[in-house]
Amino acid sequence: MKRTAKRVLALVVMCALLVSTANFGFAKKEAFAANNMRGVWLSFIDQQSYLRGKAKAAYDESFRSICRTAASRGLNTIFVHVRSHNDAIYPSSIYPWSSQMLNGTDPGFDPLADMVAIAHENGLAIHAWINPYGYRNGVICGDASLATNENIIAGVKEILNKYAVDGIHFDDYFPPIGAANINSMVSSVHAVCAQHGKVFGIAPQGNIDNCIASGADVRTWLSTPGYVDYIAPQIYWTDNYGAAGTTTMSSTRLAAWKNLNKAGIPMYVGMALYRAGSASTSDPGWSMNTNNLATQSAKAQSLGYTGYILYNTASIMAPNAAMQQELANLR
Repeated sequence: MKRTAKRVLALVVMCALLVSTANFGFAKKEAFAANNMRGVWLSFIDQQSYLRGKAKAAYDESFRSICRTAASRGLNTIFVHVRSHNDAIYPSSIYPWSSQMLNGTDPGFDPLADMVAIAHENGLAIHAWINPYGYRNGVICGDASLATNENIIAGVKEILNKYAVDGIHFDDYFPPIGAANINSMVSSVHAVCAQHGKVFGIAPQGNIDNCIASGADVRTWLSTPGYVDYIAPQIYWTDNYGAAGTTTMSSTRLAAWKNLNKAGIPMYVGMALYRAGSASTSDPGWSMNTNNLATQSAKAQSLGYTGYILYNTASIMAPNAAMQQELANLR
């Protein structure tokens, strides 16, 4: 009887531990979604400037400098391009080495493993940013045969099984393969991330009509649970838009995305720090003011957005005077 009782007790304890462990990931997801996101995108273009062609020690030190700068700016999350052109910055059984970020060759170390460790050491969450189909400028880059839903899903599993990233992140490039096909892939990726207790989000372009036309079915993603844990539309306009500088484009687009969000999906605003101070006849607000981002962030917050993501890393590493002032005002 005692032996049986001990076995029953052991079984109960084991089940409790399994439930606790399983729920931890989902609790982590919920906590992340409620946080005040203050992120920055490290694109493949920025990686060419700061990281490409470096040996491990120099690579690590450069990325450490990026993370320290991000943290000093009050940011808490970095979104790192890990697959941009149907290739990868980590050793993959599916994709070749990145042509854009690693010159298409094995660097002799695992850049993503180093990035995860360094980001976490500096108090930053790190999300693996993927262009799922390697689609850019109207073409599928690299080996087009790799651009399948099956490979995309398997590639996400590969990352989550090997690296302690805090989430998976997609950008706004989708080939013309139909919304139903893309939705199937998106929902499958969401399910894989949920199984690993990680968040999954997408940063679509800010023009909703353009999203729909390109097969990015943002209406479904924002009205039906099971597609994304958050969405971060790229609202890269000011409220002094147009030749006369009188169109409130930023506020109008922020409200349009909020109105689309029927399921209460967490929302972050993607903001164009890189445009600060730029001369633009179509959007003169960038040269008229240095509080565009602060105003945009406040408006987004009033609508229920819970944070922002800045494009791009180069703009926080070597900001001009207008960028410096935008960052100071944003705080």
